[in-house]
Formats: sequence, structure tokens, C-alpha cells
Amino acid sequence: MKAKGSGQSALLLLDVISVLNRHHIPYAIIGAFAASFHGVVRASMDADAMISLEPTRMDVRALMGHLRKAGFKSIDRRGDVHDPIGAVIHVQDGFKNRVDLLMNIRGMAEDVFTRVIETDFMGTRIRVIGVEDFIAMKIFAGSPRDLSDAAGVLKVSGDRMDMTLAKSLVRKYGKGALDKLASLLKPLNH
Repeated sequence: MKAKGSGQSALLLLDVISVLNRHHIPYAIIGAFAASFHGVVRASMDADAMISLEPTRMDVRALMGHLRKAGFKSIDRRGDVHDPIGAVIHVQDGFKNRVDLLMNIRGMAEDVFTRVIETDFMGTRIRVIGVEDFIAMKIFAGSPRDLSDAAGVLKVSGDRMDMTLAKSLVRKYGKGALDKLASLLKPLNH
């Protein structure tokens, strides 16, 4: 285990990624870590990734068993029909560092894992959600913090984005989401 104390959720994330890689589970880092990667630094006490168990045919209980075997506590929460997140596995180490693994996010493009950006972090190869998918996810989530993250990333990284792809991904969340994207882009077009 990499974490040596509390406040080290990014290090716990590296350990969790090791478990995911060992079992060939596709993942993409999202949340504050991804926002920082795409240019907007903000603090967070946990780390987040989205995963897909479908290609591996592994179920949630089996993954939780692998996480426990690696020395972590894990609990799962299933969303109801109104929840945009189908399920979350909360992973915690002995220092109370936490990683949330999200699954079955409503509206998320099925090919999201083909657009991850691979990079190195502390000697480990990691996969971060692509900027267009990040923007779509944040607009769909819609909280003030999410929209602030999206606006910041658009300001810093918008010139490197495939705007046609971004609009296509946001469109899946409806006209309201497209209107939010247009609103976030307006200050950048002046």
C-alpha cells in the first residue's frame, strides 16, 4: 500500500488501479483528479474513477472481494431508477482515504474508455477521462461545482478539444445540457 497517512486518496487510487489492472477492468479517473489533469486544480478528500465490469463479466461482489484481499474495506451502493449513477463501490484504507468507483452512469457514451488519456503519475501508468467526456459528465451532473469545473477546463483546455465530439456527447443529455454548454462557451468566444 502506497498511502502512509490520511489525506492521501490519490495514493490509494494508485493501489486500486493496480487491482483494476490485474483483473483487466476498464477505468477512467474522473472528479477533482481529472479536473486537475485538464487544468483546473481543486482540492478533494477522495478520488473517483468510473469503471465497467461488463468486458470482464466480473460482478460487483467479486471485485469487492479482490479489493478486500488487497487490504481495503469496500462497500457498494446501488442507485434507484432515478439515480444517474447505477452503482458505486466506496473503497477505503486504514487511514480513511477513499476512492469511489462509479458504474453505469446514465447517458455516458459506451466508448468513453476508448478516449481515455494515458499518462504517468508517481511511476504508475494511469488513465484519465478525455476532456470532451469530462465536460459532458460535468454538465450532466450540473451542480455549481461541476459547472465551475467544466467552465474552468473549457477556459484552460478548450482550444485542444474536439468541439464536435463534445457537443455530440453533451447532446445525449438533452437540449438543456446543450444550452449549458453554449452558456459556458459564450465567454470564451469573445
